[in-house]
Amino acid sequence: MAFATILPDPINKRGSWGANDASGDAGPGFASVKLTSDQKMLMSRTNSQRVISRSVAGHKWNIDIGYHPMTRDEFEPVYTFLLQQRGPLTPFFAALPQYSEPRNSAFSLEGLVNSLATVGTQSAGTTSLKIGHGSYGPSPNDATATNIPAPGDIFTISDDTNTNHTKVYMVTYVETYHVYGGSGVRPAAATNLNIGINSPLIKEVPTGKPLVFKATKFKVILPKAIQQYSLGTDNLYKFNLKLEEYL
Repeated sequence: MAFATILPDPINKRGSWGANDASGDAGPGFASVKLTSDQKMLMSRTNSQRVISRSVAGHKWNIDIGYHPMTRDEFEPVYTFLLQQRGPLTPFFAALPQYSEPRNSAFSLEGLVNSLATVGTQSAGTTSLKIGHGSYGPSPNDATATNIPAPGDIFTISDDTNTNHTKVYMVTYVETYHVYGGSGVRPAAATNLNIGINSPLIKEVPTGKPLVFKATKFKVILPKAIQQYSLGTDNLYKFNLKLEEYL
């Protein structure tokens, strides 16, 4: 049995022996979550006020988590888990509650949400993906299709040829065979989709690699090894957490 790799929360519990365990100690829920899309850009203006801009660095997600004041039993599963990671030395996973399910409830059905995969090789740097719905369930064949992702959903790519590709992507638009036009490119078949993504694809992905839309987790690190809390006169622990995506 391996040590826990998921930040303790009400769903992802951690046993006192350090492993994920359904009967272990639950971490507290989050009081607040701030997700920042961190993309470094350079922008300047000429004397004629024309804009010159370019991307100068890769993209990462920054996550700020706030907790309500906690009892010691609520606090220790989180704090001791973080101390074990030793700051930026050890990456781990964090599940954000707003992304536990895709937005379209019909797409959340287990068979559908697990059926999407890349169609053709997807090149690094692209801002859209060509994906296929596979053979399971109804195809996205009309203007009211709900068995498809929606803008704002997040996913990772399960690529067995590159297991280091853990980047989280967010859907920015979805084009079906019957409803498209933003990109000007119609999906190749009724079971295919074009989806816009943020950030641009950081690695080349071969054809047929599944997209993980359900219970998607961010692979993160603590940017600093210093972790501090405050204990009030009410004997409650006050603690906030800053995380950065690990690539």
